[in-house]
Amino acid sequence: MKKLLPLALCLVLLLCACARAESLTGKAKGYGGDITVAVTRDGGKIVSISFEEENETPEIGGKALDTMAQEILAKGSTDVDIVSGATITSKAVIAAVNNALDPAKYPYGGAAAASPAAAANADTYLGFGISTAGRIGPGEDAEGVPVYSINEVFASALFDKEGRVLGLYVDQLEVATPNYDGAGMPVFSGFPGQGGYNWDKEHNGTIAGKTPDTEENYQKEIEGWKTKRQRGDTYKMTSGTWASEMDTYQRIFVGKTVAEIETWVKTYCSDTNNKPLVAGSDKAEDAAKYDKLSDADKQMLADVTSSATMSLNDAHGNIVAAIRSAYDNRVPVAATAEAAPGKAAASPAATAAAPKATAGATPAAESGASPAASAAAGK
Repeated sequence: MKKLLPLALCLVLLLCACARAESLTGKAKGYGGDITVAVTRDGGKIVSISFEEENETPEIGGKALDTMAQEILAKGSTDVDIVSGATITSKAVIAAVNNALDPAKYPYGGAAAASPAAAANADTYLGFGISTAGRIGPGEDAEGVPVYSINEVFASALFDKEGRVLGLYVDQLEVATPNYDGAGMPVFSGFPGQGGYNWDKEHNGTIAGKTPDTEENYQKEIEGWKTKRQRGDTYKMTSGTWASEMDTYQRIFVGKTVAEIETWVKTYCSDTNNKPLVAGSDKAEDAAKYDKLSDADKQMLADVTSSATMSLNDAHGNIVAAIRSAYDNRVPVAATAEAAPGKAAASPAATAAAPKATAGATPAAESGASPAASAAAGK
């Protein structure tokens, strides 16, 4: 009997130790998609962190994963510094670990989950903005008739009381005259009774006559309009689709004030076309501006331009102006919730659709200490 007691005691202690150890799983949105972590907690202490899913860029975000895991393990908490040049990935690791440890307090969703107090304790505002521009061109058709287009950028955003973007969703409608040769471009011939407009029916640079000058064609053209997001995979850009490139910019801008977004564009984009700067530019002014940046900023831009290179303000539309307009039109979310049915029209901004969850939950820019970080909040 005496021999059995120590054995039973060891078994009890072993079972207690096993009961204390918890295997937890958390998730957050990283730069390249979801980051899923497996966290082991023993007696309230984090004892291991591993990554079950991640699609971060190997040369920047990928390297930050292990660094962040080691820092959290060493400190025993997620209150650690981010890796310079890999802000998105760093914040996502913190958010994923927090989500594993306390999913109720830190719900799935990236940077917003990393700092729930920022959203919970601050007043939240909803804004909807539009930036409209007419474009003469590009060029003219084979018969010398000019091409014209209209560009409207729509921005729906959530802001905290300090003016920081909590969520952002941007889309755009571009409509051209029917002599434009782009196959996916929405077109507008004009109002009925104007005689129609030169028609590149096959989108091959050849004019097939005039568009039908009828009310039916007028309605058909307008009903066929699609935004750039709705055009989906058919709208190809240098580094992806229009939608995927815009998603990258949304991730960068969440967490910033509008003033900081404007500073980011001024600091990291070309002064001539407002595209993010890249190494080895053949434009002397862009090359000189790029060379003045820090190594961390250059790493950040390399990460950004791996998935987004389109202009943020050119003849195709002013994305930054739309975000600024959303901020200027913001109203308290509480006010929109209190509006009685049928009275929302009194506040146009209040009726704007809330930013999609995938955009609103994305982290701030994948950058280190940038000049934008200290920019004054937009007023």
